[in-house]
Amino acid sequence: MDQAERVVLRKINRRAPGFITHFVRSRLIGHQVEVGERILVFQVAFTVPSGLVEVTDRTIIEFIE
Repeated sequence: MDQAERVVLRKINRRAPGFITHFVRSRLIGHQVEVGERILVFQVAFTVPSGLVEVTDRTIIEFIE
């Protein structure tokens, strides 16, 4: 399995507070994700590389609206 270089998450609940990104980030590290997967109020928009990837402490995690 590839390690994620970058994971981009899209907010699916506009009312979610901004600080929730901290919880999502800590929840992702050490886990595997793929496009479409939901994590709390976010959905994985895309990953680099594509497919099922493992999120590490070196993965760039971005949040978009």
